[in-house]
Amino acid sequence: MGKQTSIVRYTGKVGDLIGYYHKGKLCFRSRPASVNRSEATKLSATDFGTASKAGKLLRQALKQELSIRHDGDLTNRLNTSMLQVLYTGNQQKGGRRILRKNLEMLAGFKLNQNTELGRLLPFKPVVVQDRHSLRIAIPALEARSILHAKNTTHVEIKAIAAGLNFNEGDYEQAASAKVLIDLRKPAEATELVLPFKAGDNETIVVLQVKAFSEEGGRLYESGNRKYFAADIIDIIPSLQEESILPTYNAEREQKPVFIWKDTILVPQME
Repeated sequence: MGKQTSIVRYTGKVGDLIGYYHKGKLCFRSRPASVNRSEATKLSATDFGTASKAGKLLRQALKQELSIRHDGDLTNRLNTSMLQVLYTGNQQKGGRRILRKNLEMLAGFKLNQNTELGRLLPFKPVVVQDRHSLRIAIPALEARSILHAKNTTHVEIKAIAAGLNFNEGDYEQAASAKVLIDLRKPAEATELVLPFKAGDNETIVVLQVKAFSEEGGRLYESGNRKYFAADIIDIIPSLQEESILPTYNAEREQKPVFIWKDTILVPQME
C-alpha cells in the first residue's frame, strides 16, 4: 500500500494501479494481473456487494439532510456494519438478504467516528412513534450540560428520518426537524416532530448535533469534529406482511343420494 502525494490524485483504476481511501488518506496499490477465485470466494463477493449497496443506499438517503462532515472511513465502517446485519441468522451464501429484524443492529452507529452523541448530550434520545409522526423530546439544556468549545454560542439539534427498502434498492426523501439552542439564554424543553407514515420501508432515525459561534450577528459552524456528532438512534420496522388464510364455508355440502323406488332410481337430498 502506497500513499498518493502527487498534485493529481485519483480513486479507482488507472492503468495498473488502483486508488482508494484508507482511514481518510488517498492510497494506491498494484492491480493484480489475474485473479483465480473459488466458488466460495465468488459467493462471498456477492454478499459483500449486497452489503455495500445497502450501505450506499443509506448514505444516499441521508445525504440531503445530513450536514456534518463525516470521516473518510465512513464507507468502510458502514459496509462492515451492513455485513454483520446481512450475515446474522442467514446462512445462504451468495443469496443473503437484509432482514428487517436485524436492522436494529445499526442503532448507535456513529456517522462521525470522532464523537458520539453520548459525549455531547447529557440525555439518551428516545423516539416515540405516534400515528402520523415520530417525536423526540429534548429536555431543557443549559450550557454547562452540553460539551462545547469556549466560543460556542449556539447548538443545533436535528432529527432526520429516512425510509429505505434495502432489498428493492429504493428510498424515500428524508424528512427532518431541528431546534437551535442559544446557550446564553434560559434553557427550555422542546420536542422534535417528524412526519411519519408506516409502510413497506424501514425508517432510519438519525440525531445530529452541531455547534455554532455568533460573530457580528452571523452564525459560524464549528469545524472541530469533537463538537459535532450524528448517530443512528432508532430503526422503525416496516409493516409486517399479513398472510391471508383461505376461508371455508362451514355449511356441509349437500349431496344427492339415490334410492330405488319400484325399480326406478330417484335422487333424494341428504
